[in-house]
Amino acid sequence: MMKNVPWRIVVPVGAVCLLALLLLLFRVTSVTVEGNTFYPEDVVASDVCGSFFDKNTISSFVKNRLGFMKVPPYVRECEITYPGIHEIHIKLYEKKIIAGIAYMNQYIYFDKDGTVLKSTNEEIADIPLFQTKKMTTFTLYEKIEMEDGGLLGQILNLANLFQHYEVVWDKVVFNEANAAYLYAGDIKVNLGKKESYDEQVSALSSVLDTAREQNFSGEIDMTNYRVKGDIIFHRTATN
Repeated sequence: MMKNVPWRIVVPVGAVCLLALLLLLFRVTSVTVEGNTFYPEDVVASDVCGSFFDKNTISSFVKNRLGFMKVPPYVRECEITYPGIHEIHIKLYEKKIIAGIAYMNQYIYFDKDGTVLKSTNEEIADIPLFQTKKMTTFTLYEKIEMEDGGLLGQILNLANLFQHYEVVWDKVVFNEANAAYLYAGDIKVNLGKKESYDEQVSALSSVLDTAREQNFSGEIDMTNYRVKGDIIFHRTATN
């Protein structure tokens, strides 16, 4: 009987059956995520592998080999592997949040370039903050905008220097003249208003470590600090 069946019917039917078999045999049932810190696993899985082609490990593999993998804006890089015929594994390298800005009961968290990675009405523990009353606007995954561009430059300069020199700090408060006051534990540091704080922060990193080890409290004025200059620490009197 098969001898009388036209090839134009046999080929399409065979192709459909083969496709259905492949869809069934290689159907994705598990997507796991590694390296996510600030974004839930289900959100990452949906953002990276949420297309129709990612419902099947073969089509997902082909899509990614052709360079069509979607990289979310909060991700620096990600790698996709296939541990099993029904599994997709995502290894994530997130863009790193280095600090936040507290403004009008809103917390805006950003990376080294000033790109907003997260905004929330609740403060995230262990991420230091800059506090300012100057107008701040933002769009998620775009660079922060402030009415005072110079102040934004100060913030990014300090945030990246703190990151580079591994300074442990809690917050930086700006006054009306944009002078910066750093708070680290019981230490207050007057950094003044500058376009670049390289000299101050470079010297400050070791000073704060020592003060913390000795359980000191007090103030440091670094507004006029110069390289290899003296750092005068005014300890708070204790009873």
